[in-house]
Amino acid sequence: MKDEDARGFHEWCLGPDWQDIVQKDTKALIECADRGDSLFVSPPSALDCPVLLTGSVEDLMCRSDMKEEYGEMKKMMGKASIHMFPHGGHPSILSNAEEFAVIARDFIMENVRLN
Repeated sequence: MKDEDARGFHEWCLGPDWQDIVQKDTKALIECADRGDSLFVSPPSALDCPVLLTGSVEDLMCRSDMKEEYGEMKKMMGKASIHMFPHGGHPSILSNAEEFAVIARDFIMENVRLN
């Protein structure tokens, strides 16, 4: 909540009451961890849609082995793509906004289903 870029990102995504939402989300995650509950209703292998996993190699808020973790997730999902930005912080879609927009657009266009 002290990082100005993160504050702006959360307010942009969540609205003016973003601090309350982040605090409630954090509380829920801690309670979930304390109970030993899974964060997911279904395993990643149950996803039947394309998934784009992105992150920044320099992101200090994420695990140092995030690229390897994403690789394991991709194996479980089957329809996942990974893009790791060489630079930037957390979240990568903010610190690499222009490049992310192009990557996300291309991902969506490659995976759109025509009816």
